[in-house]
Amino acid sequence: MNGKKIACVILMMIVAGITYGAQMFQKRAKAMREEAESAESSATNAQTMRTVAETALIRTKYDTRELREFLKQWEPELLKIQTGQEAEQALLSIVRNSHILTVSQKFEVKENRANPLVPKSLQGTLVVQDDYAKTMNWLGELERRLPLARIAVCRIRQGESGRQINMEINFDIPMVNLKADPEVKK
Repeated sequence: MNGKKIACVILMMIVAGITYGAQMFQKRAKAMREEAESAESSATNAQTMRTVAETALIRTKYDTRELREFLKQWEPELLKIQTGQEAEQALLSIVRNSHILTVSQKFEVKENRANPLVPKSLQGTLVVQDDYAKTMNWLGELERRLPLARIAVCRIRQGESGRQINMEINFDIPMVNLKADPEVKK
């Protein structure tokens, strides 16, 4: 082969190499463009989902504002009693301050694994005997100072004298855990 043919073959190889390189760059550029378009559409979808979630959050805040205000008002009462001992002390303090005659008292802390918001409650029975007006005022004071207390049974009978009554109450004082997740099932 002569020099012109060899130069032509080398030139053809260089042109073929440049053409192959250009094709490879074109494929890479096309793949990057497709990836960029995919990322852009994903970003647009994510932005749309974020907007929908923000709208749902605003709607939920609007729908629950009364409930949140109610909880904010009751939160100090809910946090006041967190243990069985605190509940028992509060109850005994009310009895002691009213100077009412206590015939019998029985308290027991019950576990409630089914409800994480109210994991424990103080359940008890209290029997008091005193003047009718004094006993009824004591019951009102109990409900005023322990508003979360639920009185399950209240039996009132005549006491030893005409003005005295014998009152037996079965109550339940919940200990609320505001930090618990109500959706979690144990």
